[in-house]
Amino acid sequence: MHLYLSTRSVINSTFANEDGQVLYKVETPMAAGTRVSTISMVVPDDVPQRDGEPDMHDRFAHLAEIEHHTKDYFRKEGFSRFGRNRVWTASDGREYKWLLRSMKSELVTNDSEEKTIAKSHRRSLGILGPVRPGYLEILPEGEHIVQEILITFIYVEKYRKEKERTSKY
Repeated sequence: MHLYLSTRSVINSTFANEDGQVLYKVETPMAAGTRVSTISMVVPDDVPQRDGEPDMHDRFAHLAEIEHHTKDYFRKEGFSRFGRNRVWTASDGREYKWLLRSMKSELVTNDSEEKTIAKSHRRSLGILGPVRPGYLEILPEGEHIVQEILITFIYVEKYRKEKERTSKY
């Protein structure tokens, strides 16, 4: 599963599937002090359209809020140039770890195997390949916790990008 970003900013963007259907949107108002990102998810209209499929456009329901100063959800582990990796326990009872790397984040199982569950991909400007927006790739092993992966990705990717920016200077 690929969730394509509409902008370069994970905290002010929509996430759409391969067909272009927006599934999630993230809004983070500019404010002094603590910033809070609100994540909404598309909900189908209860009235079927002509083709019998529900209309999935422009109706959103609240999914989550992220207070970007909150650190209680994650445990820090290891070290990297972009900060310490973040470990969390999902609703399936398993621990997962976001690895903070140069230009991307990668989610792995927090065990000896460290199996990749999801990873981010930067947008491509078309210089060395086709033009494409940035996206979050969620492998089949993670599709049962898509929303948790998305929520934690938004938090860690904002943090990782801030560390990446400050490490350049």
